[in-house]
Amino acid sequence: MLLLLLAAPGAFAAPASPAPAWRPPAVAVATAHPLATEAALEILAAGGNAFDAAVAASAALAVVEPYSSGLGGGGFWLLHRARDGLEVMVDGRERAPLAATRDMYLDAEGRPRPGASLDGPLAAAVPGEPAALAHIAARYGRLPLARSLAPAIRLAREGFRIDARYRRFARLRLATLRASPAAARIFLKDGEVPPEGWRLRQPELAATLARLAREGAAGFYRGPVAGRLVAGVRAAGGIWTLEDLAAYRVAEREPVRARWRGLRLVSAAPPSSGGVLLAEMLHMLERFHWERLDAAARAHVLIEIMRRAYRDRALWLGDPDQVDMPLGRLLSRAYAARLANGIRFDRATPSAALGPAPGTRAGAGAHTTHLSVLDAEGNRVAATLTINYPFGSGFVPPGTGVLLNDEMDDFAIAPGVPNAYGLVGAEANAIAPGRRPLSS
Repeated sequence: MLLLLLAAPGAFAAPASPAPAWRPPAVAVATAHPLATEAALEILAAGGNAFDAAVAASAALAVVEPYSSGLGGGGFWLLHRARDGLEVMVDGRERAPLAATRDMYLDAEGRPRPGASLDGPLAAAVPGEPAALAHIAARYGRLPLARSLAPAIRLAREGFRIDARYRRFARLRLATLRASPAAARIFLKDGEVPPEGWRLRQPELAATLARLAREGAAGFYRGPVAGRLVAGVRAAGGIWTLEDLAAYRVAEREPVRARWRGLRLVSAAPPSSGGVLLAEMLHMLERFHWERLDAAARAHVLIEIMRRAYRDRALWLGDPDQVDMPLGRLLSRAYAARLANGIRFDRATPSAALGPAPGTRAGAGAHTTHLSVLDAEGNRVAATLTINYPFGSGFVPPGTGVLLNDEMDDFAIAPGVPNAYGLVGAEANAIAPGRRPLSS
């Protein structure tokens, strides 16, 4: 969930007795890996702002958490600029190749081919993270992109010690990594999961990052890196073209905003589903006296609320550049009240009773990564990055060091067919050329 939580004036009652006002430290950084946190702090100490630090942390995570994010993936960066209050979402979501078709993962009988949208280069959408990092640095940062990428380049070149988490995900995706000679050479040791403490060096990724640092987005989406990416993908059965890479563009979007219990919530807009669902669910929750409910009743209410919100996710949400979504209705309190009024405490609502939308299965993905940065000026960044399944598609185009995503699995492969996380979709999230898949 991508979220900035801001307190409105008077949101909280004054304490019974005076107490010293608590203030956050001048800067704050939180990431999933200490080396990425150190990279962000290094850039802040060098005079960068929160946006520069977020670029540094994102790139460092691409090196030290290859199972969760990377240059071969994408993400959403939610920015708050202190000097003028600007709030914007930088959409670096991956896009389907221009040759993609809605039935590309189905067999002759119209059934999904197992693993086709998860493993190998055919599962990879066109990455957005490199373009997003260059965009944020150029438009919002204070330092050159090369300075913000320097810690990640150093980590890729010199290496770092892998931990138990790395080994767990490598074991999960061992067969897929072995299927890509370049990936196996980088992420495995003699074809096996490396021991804890093994030093992972990624010189080819360091070279790709260095070209991005020198040339900006063009260093990834055009020229030698783009040529190697496309050649590697096509040689292994993928459908990328140079045009796919050259056509990629970052989008800036208005965040989703909502108020709840005196707080102002600013969250991600589609193609992330998180902000819309969060606002819709909180608006429904307002209709219940939460404090008066026992544990069983609370669980029942939450399940019923989520059932209704995820139905709307499956039916309506998709790429805002290609799909007309009724966001005004989905975010309205009146609509939430109508949905909440159908919740009964004496029975569960069958999914079929909610209407003709696809159902959803329980599923939660833990294979993204999140970072938060606050600088001394009050600039803030909340970012969620991913390559989808652990180690993405498991495929590295030779000579690039770039592990590709398997975000094509986030599309609705076929009506009612769940993705790797149990989520299903409808026409709004069907595969289409150049479309961004809906994110959970």
